[in-house]
Amino acid sequence: MDLASAMAAVIGRPRDDAPRERFADLIAAPEPATAAFIRAQVDVARRRRHKPRPDRAVERSARSCGLPSPAHEERGLARVAALLDGTVPAWAQGLRYGRGFVETATVDGRWFEGHGSDLMALAPIIDVTVHNPPSDAEALFDSPAWTQVRSLRFSGSPPTIGTLRALSASPYLGNLTVLCIDQAKLPEAAIHLVAAAAGLRSLAYVRADGNQFPDVNPSQDEQDGAVYGEVPSAFAATLALKHGDRRWLKGGLPPALDWHAEMFP
Repeated sequence: MDLASAMAAVIGRPRDDAPRERFADLIAAPEPATAAFIRAQVDVARRRRHKPRPDRAVERSARSCGLPSPAHEERGLARVAALLDGTVPAWAQGLRYGRGFVETATVDGRWFEGHGSDLMALAPIIDVTVHNPPSDAEALFDSPAWTQVRSLRFSGSPPTIGTLRALSASPYLGNLTVLCIDQAKLPEAAIHLVAAAAGLRSLAYVRADGNQFPDVNPSQDEQDGAVYGEVPSAFAATLALKHGDRRWLKGGLPPALDWHAEMFP
């Protein structure tokens, strides 16, 4: 297998480690630093998985992975940055490596409607932040580009009930694991849309505090003599009674300010 085919395998199977490890094996002789970077980040991702909370030792390892070589940055981040050039403000840019390749990107909502597939053809993007999502978001989520995305957040203008309606109706978000709709002041109808969405079959974690309904995540509370720790959300139980006992109604996002899609099973 040549490098072009190996890169295509990484992009075509963005959730799998094996193509990334094969790429590292192929690149080890001409670019040993690139191979070491990929292997170190894959190892960190494996150690992060299935942990209910960030592990300090693992996060120290993550910080020691170093930076990609100039050649690897040119084939990855530089190409993605060129495609996204000028579509989001400089302060909103959020390109980041994971498992040795560009996995995280911030995109303009309207831009993604027409160019999402172009982006996904360049890198194994699994973690997307939509900047300024359109309220009439049918075209935004009507794209096969979403099939590889595991984590979705929003920045700039918050998502609206229309955004959530389109998201919940999309047939392409079956692999979405993490959804952040916090601090959006959404009405309660928004979370019912998500809870009723049959297409969100892999959804495991929802961050939804800062809206016009109670948080769905367990809270840490020591009132009324309770032992300090996670207390199930009564509102999540209400949603489960109405819509079925979804996986995310039992979950809880780690309290870290910065988390990664590969932390979640």
